Amino acid sequence: MPSKPITVLVVDDEERIRRFERSLLAADAKVSVIAEADNGRAAAELTRKLMPDVIVMDISMPVMNGFDAARTILREFPKTRIIMTTAMGTEPYKRVSFSLGAAGFVDKSCLGTQLVDTIHEIQHGSH
Repeated sequence: MPSKPITVLVVDDEERIRRFERSLLAADAKVSVIAEADNGRAAAELTRKLMPDVIVMDISMPVMNGFDAARTILREFPKTRIIMTTAMGTEPYKRVSFSLGAAGFVDKSCLGTQLVDTIHEIQHGSH
């Protein structure tokens, strides 16, 4: 019997990035994108409704940025696995992401090679 797919919420204010992430994830039969959001507040609302296994979330967004959204989501749903993404220099953002409780971090320049693997690693306890 096949295992349940990993449900993913994709959050980025740029539609082309969301579309790219969705296409990467659609190629993996073990992953299912269940929704998209273009800001952190919408991500928190969708998390309450849909309870995704993993959230792939940009840091820099309008309305509510990814850091604030991660704080909000993890306060309510501490077992949710969040992968932060950014195109703005890596190390300081990576440190803050992990200090907030993110399970993973992927620089946007590496999405094509790292996103799917990172999702599987955090779901199977490697991260």
